[in-house]
Amino acid sequence: MTEPLCLDDLDDNALDQLPFGVVRLGPTGVVERYNQAEAARAGIQRWRAIGRDFFRNLAGANAGELAACVLALPRGERIRVFHTFRGFHRSDDAVIDMSRCEADRVYLCIRS
Repeated sequence: MTEPLCLDDLDDNALDQLPFGVVRLGPTGVVERYNQAEAARAGIQRWRAIGRDFFRNLAGANAGELAACVLALPRGERIRVFHTFRGFHRSDDAVIDMSRCEADRVYLCIRS
């Protein structure tokens, strides 16, 4: 497989320029980075997302499906998954490019 997409070299301003949502998860699933495109897509402000457990607090009612994909992703690999975020007020279909960096961080690049 190709090199995983690791966006650590981009600062928050550069992440905000990307036309798709970006979420970086730490090893325990806590949100470490969250760009403006994802904030707009999900309707959750960045300051509310940072530091929260993504699967328990942000990924919706069917977060277990997405969590299983992340857990199964080997270090240094990337995959593309199709997922529907089911929240309290709406459902959003998304294409998510996931990659696990060498430092065991996972990037989710989310396109609706």
